[in-house]
Amino acid sequence: MYFIRMIRRNPDLAMAALLAAATMSVVPFAPQSMLQSINFSLLLLLFCLMSIVAGLRQSGLLTYAYRQVFQAETSSRKLGRFFIFSCFFSSMLITNDVALIIFVPMSILVFTEGHAVRLMIPVVVWQTIAANMGSMLTPIGNPQNLYLYAYYGMDIGTFLQLTAPPVLLSGTLIYLATCFLPDRIVQLSTGVAADVLPMRRILWLLGLFLFCLLYVLRVIPATWLAALVLPAVAVIDCRLFRAVDYKLLLLFVLLFVTVGNLSRMPFMQSWPAALLSGHEFVVSLLLSQFLSNVPATVMLAQYTQNAGALLLGVNIGGLGTIIASMASIISFKAYLSTRHSRMQYYLSFFTLANLGLLLTLLACQGLFMLCRAYYYGT
Repeated sequence: MYFIRMIRRNPDLAMAALLAAATMSVVPFAPQSMLQSINFSLLLLLFCLMSIVAGLRQSGLLTYAYRQVFQAETSSRKLGRFFIFSCFFSSMLITNDVALIIFVPMSILVFTEGHAVRLMIPVVVWQTIAANMGSMLTPIGNPQNLYLYAYYGMDIGTFLQLTAPPVLLSGTLIYLATCFLPDRIVQLSTGVAADVLPMRRILWLLGLFLFCLLYVLRVIPATWLAALVLPAVAVIDCRLFRAVDYKLLLLFVLLFVTVGNLSRMPFMQSWPAALLSGHEFVVSLLLSQFLSNVPATVMLAQYTQNAGALLLGVNIGGLGTIIASMASIISFKAYLSTRHSRMQYYLSFFTLANLGLLLTLLACQGLFMLCRAYYYGT
């Protein structure tokens, strides 16, 4: 019974374990090959980032910043935009998962205390969309970006040239969508005193976060990251290691093993590449709807050198179904924990908003391609 509950709570992990076991059963057992298929540098970076961000979240810095922006009463539309775009911009640096872990419970609490529960579903849904699309901009914005950035050895300039246009367009569309949020006065509780913030701890954590950015930019090697960040976090507060999402790390390990096993199968070394050739964007977008974009990224990357199309496909593919981006499950679970949750209405609103933005982005991309073809054709 406990095993069944664990599978229901972690369907992505259960599927990854099943795939790893299935592929291990059809290839010769080779521990050395399995170890070589695991990207330990990426796992190290994810571990460091999650422990540092956990410390920043526990410090109360973000809650304090929110309290300074809004006072006793404010407009519900302005409040909704604040939480939505907090997810949009913060996800570029702290990942979409962490942005939702921080700001969704905060928005639910604020709207509950302010007797504005009708705003909860639209704001939480748009927070989820904003986090998924904002995180697309940077290599550290989400796990699939980190993987592709490292796997293809991309430089930061090329990466931003690919991701900036759809992120800018989606941010504009999200802002236009917030114009339809109800606008009323919301009463807020009193603020937090500035002297409760552990500024020394916050500055140390921000410094360690900078080291992670230097590694992403390939200024320092992975050995420096391990030697500097891990001991420093342990000194600041070793309990931060408990806040790391070990299930996400295990998911990556299982996916690495699966992909490594697939690459050792002769028939898997030819036809997937032929299927993907010229269709990386569409295939990765559609596969993300059913498998989620992180597993889709790891499984497809080895079969194509078209990094740009794959990068755009798995990120835009995070829109759509509730499992297209597993970060969406975070906000969904947070909403279901509220007293008067309406699951069917949430899922309906979520699906319509996601599909609406997805179709609009695809239409804009198609229009851009037509204009470019016409321009160069003439």
